[in-house]
Amino acid sequence: MLTNSPAFEFPFSMALTALDTLVIAAYLALLFGIGLRFSRRQTSRDEYFLGNRDMHWFLVGGSIMATLLSTITFLSVPGEMIRYGLAYFVGTLAFPFIIPFLNRMLIPVLMRLPITSVYEYLERRFDRRTRKLVAAIFIVRTVLWSGLILYTASFAVVEMAGWPLLPTIAALGVLTTIYTTAGGMRTVIWTDNIQLWILFGGSLAVALVVGFRTGDSPAVWWQAFQQAGRTEVQVFSFDLTVRMTLVGVMLHQFFWNLCTHGSDQVAVQRYLSTPSLAAARRSLWVFTWVKLSLYVFLLGSALALFHFYVGSQPGTSALEADKFLPRFIARELPAGVSGLLLAALLAAAMSSLSSAINSVSGVVVNDFVPAARTHASLFLDKALAVGAGLVGTAAALALVGLIARTNWNLIELTGRVNHIFVGPIGALFFLGILARRVGRQAAAFGFVAGSAVSLYICFGKEWFGLEKSISFLWVVPGSFAATFAAALLCAPWFPAPDRERIAQLVWRG
Repeated sequence: MLTNSPAFEFPFSMALTALDTLVIAAYLALLFGIGLRFSRRQTSRDEYFLGNRDMHWFLVGGSIMATLLSTITFLSVPGEMIRYGLAYFVGTLAFPFIIPFLNRMLIPVLMRLPITSVYEYLERRFDRRTRKLVAAIFIVRTVLWSGLILYTASFAVVEMAGWPLLPTIAALGVLTTIYTTAGGMRTVIWTDNIQLWILFGGSLAVALVVGFRTGDSPAVWWQAFQQAGRTEVQVFSFDLTVRMTLVGVMLHQFFWNLCTHGSDQVAVQRYLSTPSLAAARRSLWVFTWVKLSLYVFLLGSALALFHFYVGSQPGTSALEADKFLPRFIARELPAGVSGLLLAALLAAAMSSLSSAINSVSGVVVNDFVPAARTHASLFLDKALAVGAGLVGTAAALALVGLIARTNWNLIELTGRVNHIFVGPIGALFFLGILARRVGRQAAAFGFVAGSAVSLYICFGKEWFGLEKSISFLWVVPGSFAATFAAALLCAPWFPAPDRERIAQLVWRG
């Protein structure tokens, strides 16, 4: 029900001032200039896809955060906290627990290998078919993901600023494709960091303006939030259809981040762009602290918006929470700051799209066009980047007509469809690194079992006749556990891989 969804129907618009327009134009011009600046350095595939493997760890950590923080997240997280309380925010505290698994087990193995695509590991550890299957899933999923994010950002901006939808989608998609294609990974990482700090500034601006307008402190906001019962968190429920519990959201955050940072080319490509294992490990720590800090800022925005609307305006319901942030941008922010927030919404989408373009083109070149590696020219690489950007833009344009004829709810759809293969693919990498006895047949059996569990959790009500849908929080943990367990259980029935062949591909701990 997107067209009737409180998350994406904004019955209000803002009048952009000259200052707002100038802020947005300056931001877009800066991105374009960075792309042109780094285009002069594109002389090899290592430079184009990995920044010559000498990117600074601090920039890499910020880039990962900006990439994984989509417009949907930026718009919906404050609304989630206002409407349902602190459970989602508290769940982010599970993230630091993945650091030992990544820094001690997975990243050291990947950094030992001279690879550009993370899926090269799967061929070395299992076989070529596993590599190509997972790489193909990544390409399809990432193109659809980029289209959904570009559509969401454009739709939100259009509804607030009154711009025409189709030209907005096309303009953002083409501009992002141009600067990403021209400048390669260096451009992506530098623009990601600029976009990240715009997001920080935007979330901070909301809290500052509310404090100035109401004269109340964050302590007063928290008290109102607490009195409304928003600080109460259900710890656990044996009923898996319960939307959110503390245990559920922490397990979701833990396994989603573990799988994404360990097996998604968008994230792993950044670790591979650092000069050493120590630098890659530092970049993960940067991501961790930036993620926690930004969610604290978003919590501050949620508290401020709750106080401003629910606490100070009688008759305003928390059920409208998803509208609060765009409404505040459209109606309450001063000239220039509104432009900054609109730039923040554009930043979240363009950051994700630019990363998708670079990663998809890299996977296609390295996993499906191996003969191209013998050519010095980057023509094919850049042509594929243009193609990835245009296909992502076309997917966003197609959604305009498709969603108008369906009853889809975009947030629920992306939350389930995007997570179908996250757990099974992540489990393949950890099976390869930790389970020496598991060979290609056992891994394939585990992948099929995990994917089946994932589909059951995602669409149990629609396809399998369940009375209520299982919470989306269990998609990744459930499918990861099923893949891992099934592969281990059937491994003794299949030939073991050659121990010498996989010696460099497993954890040495």
